Amino acid sequence: MNKKFRIRNRNTGNGAHVFVIADIGANHNGDLLQAKKLIRLAASCGVDAVKFQSYRADHFISKKYNPDGYNLITKNQIPLEWNKILKDYCEKKGVLFMTTPFDTSMVDYLEKLKVACYKIASCDITFVRLLRRVAETGKPVILSTGGSSMDEIKNAMQIFRKARNNRVVLLHAVVNYPCDYKEINLRFMPELGKKFSTLYGLSDHSPGIEVGIAAAVLGAKVIEKHFTEDRRQKGPDHACSLEPEEMEYLVRSIRNVEESMGKSVKKINPTEITRMKKARRGIYAEGNIKKGDFITENNTLELRPKSNVGAGEIDCIVGVKAKKDIKKGDKIRKADLLL
Repeated sequence: MNKKFRIRNRNTGNGAHVFVIADIGANHNGDLLQAKKLIRLAASCGVDAVKFQSYRADHFISKKYNPDGYNLITKNQIPLEWNKILKDYCEKKGVLFMTTPFDTSMVDYLEKLKVACYKIASCDITFVRLLRRVAETGKPVILSTGGSSMDEIKNAMQIFRKARNNRVVLLHAVVNYPCDYKEINLRFMPELGKKFSTLYGLSDHSPGIEVGIAAAVLGAKVIEKHFTEDRRQKGPDHACSLEPEEMEYLVRSIRNVEESMGKSVKKINPTEITRMKKARRGIYAEGNIKKGDFITENNTLELRPKSNVGAGEIDCIVGVKAKKDIKKGDKIRKADLLL
């Protein structure tokens, strides 16, 4: 699997910024103007992409066996024509349009719109025909793994490998909305990437922003977080969503983490060198030292700033005679000693 690739005009993976997705899901409340407003708000927060869901209730859930679920899904589904409208609006606002297709015919439609990548929900990791259809597009795929066994993840990955689609990111997830912090098991996220030799990230359904920041520290390359204008609104996704100020803070925190991670090599920054010249200690005369006196730990004192005899050289000068008188409080210099 590729460890770095592009999603439209954005690099993803090793050496690239964490790819942050604002998942609007059903938080548009069936209102196109609200959907556009959420796009504007998300873009102002600095996210890379905004994600919706593309499905038809008749191809998603059984009306006969789950009428309540069918009615909820029907209420929250977006009209087909919205996809192009929202995609165009995302491009206008400088963010990537993403959506989760929930059946193969929806992938066919989205291919006509030339979407840049696909997101597959945790619930569909065993939906073989959907996985095959998405895999054969050859486009980058972000696959959530919440509630899935290792064998189920393995089988899904085999479908992409068979199609020679190596641009896959696996997202660790917990399919509770919101989920309890104790359920998250974030330490497994890097293991997910190791076990399947692919990029990894987090679909975060926790109540706050801490887990997303921690995921960035642990090497997540993609972080997805639900997004709403107001968490008090009614709907299936609002409760586990971030509001604009929170999303902006999350993105800024992730970027700060990226800047701070550096490399696994110790280095001294140029600014540190200047500061340490003032902060390091030198060796000073604690009292008057006469010519011929021995330098001892009792007649010396370590103070800032450093002289040409640093505090770390005390063992080199103890027992050495003074070449000249040294007044109390003066720096002890090598030229003052019979070295």
